Amino acid sequence: MLKVLIVEDDIFDYTHLKNIIDWNQEGFQISEQIKNVEAAKEKLFEQSFDILITDMKMPGQSGADLIQFVSDNFPELKTIALSGYKEFDYVKQSLKAGAEDYILKHELRQDNLRQVLAKIKKEINKRDQKEDSNIFEESFFMDQKEILVQNFVEKLIRGHFNNKNELKRQIQLLSLNFELKNIVITVGQFDNYKVLQEKYSESKLMNLKRSFINMVDEILRENGKSFAVLKDEKKFLFLFSFKDNSELKINNSIASALNRIKTALKNYLNITASFAVGNILKDPLKIGENYREILELLGDRFYQGKDMIIYQNQNNRVDNQQFNLDIKTEKALQKYIDQKDYSSLKLELESIFNKIYRIKPGLSVVKMTFISLINIVNSKIKDKNLKKEEIFKNTGNPYQKLEEFNTLKEFKIWIEEIYNNLIIELKNKNNYSDIINKTLLYMNKNYDKDITLSRAASEIGVSYSYLSRKFKEECGQGFSDYLNQLRIENAKQLIEAGDSNIKEIVNQVGFNNYNYFFKVFKDSEGMTPSEYERKSQK
Repeated sequence: MLKVLIVEDDIFDYTHLKNIIDWNQEGFQISEQIKNVEAAKEKLFEQSFDILITDMKMPGQSGADLIQFVSDNFPELKTIALSGYKEFDYVKQSLKAGAEDYILKHELRQDNLRQVLAKIKKEINKRDQKEDSNIFEESFFMDQKEILVQNFVEKLIRGHFNNKNELKRQIQLLSLNFELKNIVITVGQFDNYKVLQEKYSESKLMNLKRSFINMVDEILRENGKSFAVLKDEKKFLFLFSFKDNSELKINNSIASALNRIKTALKNYLNITASFAVGNILKDPLKIGENYREILELLGDRFYQGKDMIIYQNQNNRVDNQQFNLDIKTEKALQKYIDQKDYSSLKLELESIFNKIYRIKPGLSVVKMTFISLINIVNSKIKDKNLKKEEIFKNTGNPYQKLEEFNTLKEFKIWIEEIYNNLIIELKNKNNYSDIINKTLLYMNKNYDKDITLSRAASEIGVSYSYLSRKFKEECGQGFSDYLNQLRIENAKQLIEAGDSNIKEIVNQVGFNNYNYFFKVFKDSEGMTPSEYERKSQK
């Protein structure tokens, strides 16, 4: 079915055009009413269409302007001009710009509309048949070459080649834009790849990645003899080679290319990627050995963050140091959990993560630490008969979460949130009366709203004075103090996440006044919200 975009500012003319024939029966699918040229341009970039029917005279830019825009940017799109008595000059302009036909509004009938559409439909079908044939032949050749290049690269990084002559012969056979001189290996990985998987089908995503590689190849052609290939689902590989022996020029050329690629990736897929760049290789037979080093170096994105370029000659990993979650640390975590002391618990977690960041152990070690931290939480859930979904918030299997994290910071934020949820559940599960348990549950669910002791009492069904006395007896502090502390703990998590500024967070956690939030935060944490933000970003 051919898709038709109709641009018409007059609702009566649009309705008449919409109802004059049964579009679906004729093999066409029409758009909703688009009222001006700017909206039409946006729609054209969002969706693909086969035919454009546009009024000539509209507020702002005219239909002739739109047809010229289509001719320049979407040359395959067939256009029909729709015009009134006094707009024939517009029609002449549109025909010059490439419109297929025109229809005068006062002469719009079923027969002449069907005739124009049938003519255009026949032209589109004829064009598509020819293109399908050409695309099949070109696609078959490109697919075969892509497979051969990927096989060649796989052999190259596995150290399959023993002499340079065989390497040169393979490069010539594949017509690769590459020389065996001053070689630099770069391995990249898409950040937040799961977002792409959720947004696109598997086939659509593969086409996008192939288009990305083609775009990268165009950039690399301007930076020495270089080419790019997809390595696996998330990773890609760039092989640079240069005739010039100047290390400065080579490094500048690679940095320029990677920054252009990063910008293109953001504009094209709206995501970021991280890159690990190797040292300059003089011996092409050492590509396999160097590739393994660069792959390990790419793992440092977990520590350095997303959207990074990591250079082999600037690697600052601390060697010959081991990391493990020792018994003393585990006992400290257990103690603070039993005491329901989240402030001390969080300091202990920060100490663990600071040590991980300083030593930068391999990801397998980080994974074991992650498992140990989750085991502690699961043990408490089981011992105290807590609700697992309230702590993990239905995030699925917690042991599989590590695969979703791009950075250590993301991992840290999630763990702290889980431990905070654990403390909250333990407090809710304490030997509180049914009334206080209901009150705490109400506060945890509604802390971001304008709640008061009076409203809480009304919600639970007790008097204000009774709840006030009971709350202080069982919780050891007043309702307002507890609510403020609850809001501050949630504000700290939002500050650490870094997705909102502090003034936005004030409202998100239920404070109505920034100055009051500032005072409560400083009294609680011993520092201002801005100081806490700077500390959490280090």
